[in-house]
Amino acid sequence: MISYGEGVALGASLVWASTSLVLRTLSQHQPSALITAIRCGISGPFFWMLLPFGPPLSTLVNVPLHEWGLLIGSVFIGIVIGDQLYLHAMKEIGVSRTMALVGTLPITTLIWEQLLLDVPVTHTFIFGCVLAASGVILLSQRPRQNRKDAQEPPIRLKRGIAFALITSLLWGLSTTMLKPAMAHLTSIQANSVRMPLVALALFGIWRLNQGRGNLRDIGWRTFILIAITGLLGMGFGSFFYVEAVLFIGPAKTATLTTATPVLALILAVIFLKEQITLRLLTGVALCVTGVLLVL
Repeated sequence: MISYGEGVALGASLVWASTSLVLRTLSQHQPSALITAIRCGISGPFFWMLLPFGPPLSTLVNVPLHEWGLLIGSVFIGIVIGDQLYLHAMKEIGVSRTMALVGTLPITTLIWEQLLLDVPVTHTFIFGCVLAASGVILLSQRPRQNRKDAQEPPIRLKRGIAFALITSLLWGLSTTMLKPAMAHLTSIQANSVRMPLVALALFGIWRLNQGRGNLRDIGWRTFILIAITGLLGMGFGSFFYVEAVLFIGPAKTATLTTATPVLALILAVIFLKEQITLRLLTGVALCVTGVLLVL
């Protein structure tokens, strides 16, 4: 039987896979930092409205300062620093190579969990993490389309690889920090703080990079689509993810959410008619096997 924590982790994967189909189109026309800022900004009030239905707000006074520090630190380490390094890595070595290296997230999260939380782990669990990470690496690969791609200018491999691997380490650390940060917080309380912080940080980054960019450049239809994906992905998806970290730990959550690209691929094949290749099938098999071993 799948436990509650495992179920919500897989639920987060399903929600993120569904919203990724819409975001794939939107990201081609709008800056990713702005899209994420809007999505988090929409989900913030969603969690605020849920606060009265949980423990009394007065309980927030009992949360120690170091736990607030861990919660806020996880946001800035994972989103503000990690996401920016991720974008820089893509500029240096391309999307496929970056996603392949960042696909080591289950392994880096497992390492951080062992170093900081000293959680007992089995050989089967480690093997499942490795298989799931290998599956993500395969799924992120895309074959070259023509000879023109093979004649791309030299890329700064060392710098790009370093950025991507550091991103994986920071995201793993950010996920691991959530566990002790929520000793006295519910998932709704944690996300009611995390989402507005992410929105403000990414909006500030977008303004610095965009210069004179204007929010009015986004049409109402696009804004509504972004808002819906924000409510689903950053609202329900983030709630499921934080719940999973709380109940089953960072490493297991990171491994189970590797089902996201698998589910996204299945949805893309159904709705976008994407081509199935042997590499994709192998990647799916590895991810599914890894997830089953971790369950």
